[in-house]
Amino acid sequence: MHTPTAPLRWLLPALLSVACAAGDAASSPPTADATVDAFDASEVSTTWDAAPDVAPRCGDGVCTRGSETCETCPLDCNRCPTCDMAPSCTGALAVPLTSARLADCDNTAGGTQRTNYACGASLGVAPSNTTCADPQLRIRVKEISIQRGFFDIPRNLYCVISAEDGRHSELLLLAPREVAGNRNTTTINLRPSEGLLWGQGDLYRSIANITVTYGCFLASDGAAAQRVLNDIAGRAATVSQHADGYGWVFGTVSVLGTILGSSLGTIRDSQILDVQQTIAAGALLPLTNAKTWEIRVQRGNLSLSGASDLRLTLESWGCAGVRTVAP
Repeated sequence: MHTPTAPLRWLLPALLSVACAAGDAASSPPTADATVDAFDASEVSTTWDAAPDVAPRCGDGVCTRGSETCETCPLDCNRCPTCDMAPSCTGALAVPLTSARLADCDNTAGGTQRTNYACGASLGVAPSNTTCADPQLRIRVKEISIQRGFFDIPRNLYCVISAEDGRHSELLLLAPREVAGNRNTTTINLRPSEGLLWGQGDLYRSIANITVTYGCFLASDGAAAQRVLNDIAGRAATVSQHADGYGWVFGTVSVLGTILGSSLGTIRDSQILDVQQTIAAGALLPLTNAKTWEIRVQRGNLSLSGASDLRLTLESWGCAGVRTVAP
């Protein structure tokens, strides 16, 4: 056998080493450069799972429109605006437990008996200059007190009271009640339902001056007086928006003249109270905070006959919402 020469003996191991290296390369992971060269974008998914939605949470510092408000989450949406000049309208229909005296609206303020006067101009400001919406108001005759002169015999007292603000009017009739004579005092406490002269149907949204006309009469014949009131009531019922046993609400002011004119012209009884009072619009917000005032007229010498001292105690109350501001 021919023996390989020395150079061939060394060449074979070298060739084997190269072959082994090539095999190792074929089974080894590709290098970085090879990975880039072999990249196929079609083999890679480009769809990612979206992050889950996080529900609005009170206290996260974001006032989420449609799900959070100043009422449900003041932490994020800040405190709701408030009306600091009038009570809330929740439960505002109920008569207040106590009322504060508003002497400025007494017709005797200043020491004289005023029969045509205005009051309240200095009490407050227009609602548009506050955080409050328009005041919703009620006014009633709370109590009637009358003292009559010596030697006077019992009579029947009744009243016709109207109120208007230029676009809305109301009428209140107080049925005849017997009152004593001979220097005695008769006090009449009126139920809220029978004494309302403003806001009879509901708390009325008042924005203008309110003029109230008070008329009270003494009658010797209570039945005749009632017939006059019945005639007024019949006329009022045909044009009123709201009516109950004592009062009527009208959408306009002009009807009052038609309703009262001819009927009052037939009265032959002694009128002992004839006062017209105009309450300024700026006073209406303060009036929602349970106020009272007095209409008083003294006639003659109570030591003699034919004299009288009549007092009507008025009471107001109501509420106001919060003025909304467009965002």
